[in-house]
Amino acid sequence: MAENTTRKPLDRNAVAVGAVIIAIILFIAINILSNAALRTAQVDLTQDRRFTVSEATRGILTAIDEPITLKFYVSERVQSIPQLSTYATRVQELLQQYQQLGQGKLKLEVYNPQQFSPEEDQAVGFGITALPVSGAGDVIYFGLAGTNSTDDEDLIAFFSPEREPFLEYDLSKLVYNLSRPKKTTVALISSLPIAADPSRRYEPWVTYTQATQFFDIRTLGGNIKRLDEDVDLLLLVNPTGLADVTLYAIDQYLMRGGKALIFVDPHPEVNPGPPPRNPGDPYTPPTNHSLGKLFAAYGVDVPLTEVVGDRIAAQRVAAMSGGRRVTTDYLPWLSMTNTFVKRDDVVTAEIQRLNMTSVGHIVLTEGSKLKLDPLVFSSEQAQLLPIDKIRPSPDPVTLLTDFKSDNKSYPIVGRLTGAINSAFPDGPPVDADNRLATGPDPDLAKEHRKESVGPIIMMLVADADLLADQIWIQNGVPAAQNNDLFVNLMDNLRGSAGLIALRGKGLSNRPFTLVQDIQRESELRFRSKERELLGKIEQIQAKITELQRKDSGDGQMLSKEQTDAVAEARREMVRDRAELREVQFALQQDVKSLDTRLKILNIGAIPLLIGIFAIGLWLVRRARFSRHVRTVRS
Repeated sequence: MAENTTRKPLDRNAVAVGAVIIAIILFIAINILSNAALRTAQVDLTQDRRFTVSEATRGILTAIDEPITLKFYVSERVQSIPQLSTYATRVQELLQQYQQLGQGKLKLEVYNPQQFSPEEDQAVGFGITALPVSGAGDVIYFGLAGTNSTDDEDLIAFFSPEREPFLEYDLSKLVYNLSRPKKTTVALISSLPIAADPSRRYEPWVTYTQATQFFDIRTLGGNIKRLDEDVDLLLLVNPTGLADVTLYAIDQYLMRGGKALIFVDPHPEVNPGPPPRNPGDPYTPPTNHSLGKLFAAYGVDVPLTEVVGDRIAAQRVAAMSGGRRVTTDYLPWLSMTNTFVKRDDVVTAEIQRLNMTSVGHIVLTEGSKLKLDPLVFSSEQAQLLPIDKIRPSPDPVTLLTDFKSDNKSYPIVGRLTGAINSAFPDGPPVDADNRLATGPDPDLAKEHRKESVGPIIMMLVADADLLADQIWIQNGVPAAQNNDLFVNLMDNLRGSAGLIALRGKGLSNRPFTLVQDIQRESELRFRSKERELLGKIEQIQAKITELQRKDSGDGQMLSKEQTDAVAEARREMVRDRAELREVQFALQQDVKSLDTRLKILNIGAIPLLIGIFAIGLWLVRRARFSRHVRTVRS
């Protein structure tokens, strides 16, 4: 008798259950493995792409020549502080992305500096800030120190949540500085005594002194044929009396891709014209800057015939009106708060106040190829004032009386980018220092550029007085952040083009706006009910007072009518309080319920969808296989 070798068919239900179990196990295993191996892999679906490393940063990281080490000091206790925990996770994940993009030239070390440990000593040695978190002296650390192969150091002393929109900029700037440790060379051409003020016994202005701590500033004078190749940044502070040969040197520096910070002023009050020799002599205005020829060719201008008067930002001054002394707004002197600056730009994000006097405004002329990005601007309650009305003797009261808003905001500080053409299309001018010269310098003519090698980057400020001490320092104490703006502008320009273009991104800890709307609605309903109940309680108390006043007894005991009224009032108060608690509880439950649903949706929706897709795919393939088997058997 032959042995029956036919296999018993498998139970389809058992196979289905087993497949589902295997799918669940695989799903869990894939999540565990991906969490371990793909911690920095992300799909950024945020509106402002705040978790995506920009191309500018990628360029900085791939261009690193010498090894850089980043030491991230983050106390374990940071994760227990709600304001810092989410941010700390984002910082560490972003640093891990930097390490991967650094292609082996960027090393990340993470330390948990516990108190009285060697790691804490390292953090303190680098200058990482210790933040107290308890009255017992407990502190936390949350900062970054960077070093390069030549032992240069740079650091972020503490990752403040207020700086979160500029996290990528701060990290990229730190890496960029360490990859180029040489001090930035700045060439200064100025008609104002910024480096040596006779009125201050030839002491430099504070803005200049502070800048020399970060930059190597060279003051240039006379006729300049060519700016040296090692000049990283050109600083022009209302330059006057410039010869064509110097203008050509500035022009060609920009054509070669140089970066410039330019201050021009339609009415420089800190450096007025020479006083008249005799009382009856006419007023001599200060000399205007010499950059008009360059501006005309580049397509930008700061009109010298008008200044900006601002009704909102105007400073209060003492003036004479009708023979008596009054205090009034002086429209051309501005005290600009943070509402007058661009909040999402790293240059101005932390500026809270600027003092300026008789400022101009920036305009792009017809046909300009430049793009203007305003960083500081007037309010829309501004008016352009003719220069003749403010010099030599302005009348603040009349200016205010005649004020009529242009209903327009005027740019005062701006970033200019774009391609430009040379202001000297026919080549360099005749050498002014050589009396025998009949034509341009042949060496300059040989390397002449008619247009910029790429988009230029230039900062333009329509005021130069803001750099002077008397404008922003009062009694030895800073009253405005003019110096911060100056250093920020220079610091931003010394970076790469990509780094300069980086903008602030959104916060990682963004609240659910729908939850906030419900909370506001709940608060409104709660307060409305509360006012209603308090009103009823006041009415009850007034009723009790009225009953007592009508008491016909000795005034020491309440009558039965009063006692019943008080008891009823108390019962009504108890009911109202219970109702109030119910309203409160119900509204809190609405918020909690919505918050829970949103968390489940955000945390579990994607894994659930992936699981459903996997099971659905398995079922489709199983159905196809079954049809194939039936076809073969038939």
